[in-house]
Amino acid sequence: MPNGDFSHHFSTKNRNPLATSIAKLLLFGLLLCPGQARAADPDTITFTNGEQLIGKLVKVLAGTVTFHSDTLGDVTVPMAKVKALHAAQFAVIEKNQHLTRKTAIATVPVGSIAIENSALHVSAPASAPKAQQKSIPVSDVNYLIDAASFNRELHGEPNFFYGWTGTVTLGASLVESTNSSQTYTGSVTAVRSIPTAPWLPPASKTSLNLSGTYGLAKDPEIISGATVIQYPSITKTDILHGDAEYDKYLSPKIFGLVNASADHNFGNGLQLQQSYGAGFGWSVLNSSKNSLDLRTDLQYEQQQFYNGLTSGLGTPTVNLVGLTMNENWKHNFAHNMKFNEYITLTPTFNVLQAYSAVANANFVFPVYKRLNFTLSSTDNYLGDPPEGYLRNSFQFTAGVTYVVK
Repeated sequence: MPNGDFSHHFSTKNRNPLATSIAKLLLFGLLLCPGQARAADPDTITFTNGEQLIGKLVKVLAGTVTFHSDTLGDVTVPMAKVKALHAAQFAVIEKNQHLTRKTAIATVPVGSIAIENSALHVSAPASAPKAQQKSIPVSDVNYLIDAASFNRELHGEPNFFYGWTGTVTLGASLVESTNSSQTYTGSVTAVRSIPTAPWLPPASKTSLNLSGTYGLAKDPEIISGATVIQYPSITKTDILHGDAEYDKYLSPKIFGLVNASADHNFGNGLQLQQSYGAGFGWSVLNSSKNSLDLRTDLQYEQQQFYNGLTSGLGTPTVNLVGLTMNENWKHNFAHNMKFNEYITLTPTFNVLQAYSAVANANFVFPVYKRLNFTLSSTDNYLGDPPEGYLRNSFQFTAGVTYVVK
């Protein structure tokens, strides 16, 4: 049908004014926003050997590129092996760039990126500041973050369940013979650091730790002739610990804190030790390889000894006021091996001999993806156990750790 007849045909056959208006609006929308009528173009990456992948750029972190392909999944390669990269809507963070939430909005370029000839080009929208239209040597790029994550970090995240990471460790030992024993160990750690982005100064951190060891060993009576070789006995191990802490950063290095903890240790005759404190901390080191935090807080503590046994102080319950001093050092080795240790000392003011201490050290070895092998040791020291109980209890654990992200 000729074009001139088409307009006449449309106007005479469609008598409904509402339908005619809707059709015109849809046609106008398609002409005005053609980019939204089709799916977004996929990202592409080309390696120095000429191979190319189509998919989605996940991130660039400290010279390492993570790219998702529907065929291969997540592929992580050094930036040196990337010849070209094209992706949409990413924020570019340069090396040695000190940012805050306010300065990041004005200085960090966000837009389509293209890496070619060892340079990264940012094509920001026309409405963006000129400072965000730039080219950067690839060697100066520290992070590439998708625009949605970038904006979320800048404007905050009200959801309490956002930003948590942690680990779950399990271990067990079973023996079945004339003598039998079973020991189970487990621990859960969870940390929420806000913002989650390492290129922004810290605002707050919430940490939760739970651990437990339970064991039971049974020795039957063994008689040979008229001689008793072994008397029957049952040995029990029961150690539980839990703590929570909230840190509010006053500066990138100094933070205020509140915490609470609870302990149960059958080996020390301790039915329950609960403590509540508030104080300050100092982040001495905070890098991708090393972190060192020092903390001190004033705390109230109560000790209740097992089954009403009196402690070395002559009472089954002791109320204490003390000072907690803690240091925590973490180090990341090559091949993603990690070491973590902490020491906590708690001298008490009103009853000097009721002091306590805890020391822990653990190595984590990667095995497969999120699975790791962990070696851990913990020593708990109690200054005033009941008569007949030792002052310290030592634990060594080998187990499998799963990383939760």
